[in-house]
Amino acid sequence: MKDYLPYLAGALAGVLIALTISALLTLQGTPQLILFALLPAIGGAIFERVLQRRSDKL
Repeated sequence: MKDYLPYLAGALAGVLIALTISALLTLQGTPQLILFALLPAIGGAIFERVLQRRSDKL
């Protein structure tokens, strides 16, 4: 379970960013669905990758 924590943290950050963008741009319908589908997955992947690279350098 510990291995999934970086991905979950990034996914949570992606959800928060998606909520913010959706509220600021007042998105509805398909654009909002795409935003909420992509940002958590991308955020989780990027955050996990960054932490993995940092641990490899140490």
